[in-house]
Amino acid sequence: MTNATDYYKGGLAVAAYDLFTGGGLLAGDIEFYLDCAHRFGGPILEIGTGTGRILLPLANAGYDVIGLDISNSMLAMAAAKLTDHPDLSARVQFVNDDMTNFDLKQKFPLIINTARSFQHLLTPDDQRKALLCIHQHLMPGGYLVLDLFDPYFELLFANDLAAPAPREMHDPLSNHQIRRTMLARYTDPMHQTVQEVLRFEAFDKAGGLVACEETSWTLRWSMRQEIAYLLELCGFEVVEQFSDFSGAPPAYGREQLWIARSI
Repeated sequence: MTNATDYYKGGLAVAAYDLFTGGGLLAGDIEFYLDCAHRFGGPILEIGTGTGRILLPLANAGYDVIGLDISNSMLAMAAAKLTDHPDLSARVQFVNDDMTNFDLKQKFPLIINTARSFQHLLTPDDQRKALLCIHQHLMPGGYLVLDLFDPYFELLFANDLAAPAPREMHDPLSNHQIRRTMLARYTDPMHQTVQEVLRFEAFDKAGGLVACEETSWTLRWSMRQEIAYLLELCGFEVVEQFSDFSGAPPAYGREQLWIARSI
């Protein structure tokens, strides 16, 4: 198994991250986190901030936000975006660190762990370490919002199914057409992990191939009962659960969207 965060080391995968993220089951996530900010207040810590796709709208809404991520390449993209919004720079800070072991010497009323980044933690021990670290950074009664995918076993274990069709998006910055193709999916039921091998290709206006890279990521799936117990073990009380960012009740195979209060 390759490193769980190979995808985030740089190259086409990182450059095209925003193009392929935010739709599907994540549709409406930015608006959801803005609503959480209005409900619970700031300053806000976003864990797995990536390219700042969620952080910048929060800052634009007037909140002080710290974005923590283990990927220097993703943070570099976020910082580059910030240069286009100099009025937000006083409200934004980026931290390159590991979500299982960080110390910001600050407590927050709201911490968000977005876009399934928590699932790059491949063992229950690392998941527990991350939640304990988060708990230490919350004010008493502060809130954690945690987003995971709910395992859809018909997909995870359907080795006889054809690979999904490649996805293509236009990149307005490079004026290239970016194609993402899943080459393989490997599941490990014993450890509850899935690894996906992906190819990214960039094509110019004439259809010529200008870049091609292969990468992978590995994620650990968790059942709702696991996460509920893990949150309780780490000092949280679950107050709300949803299956999408529009407030639908929990449902199999969609999102696990948790709002938990520090106790």
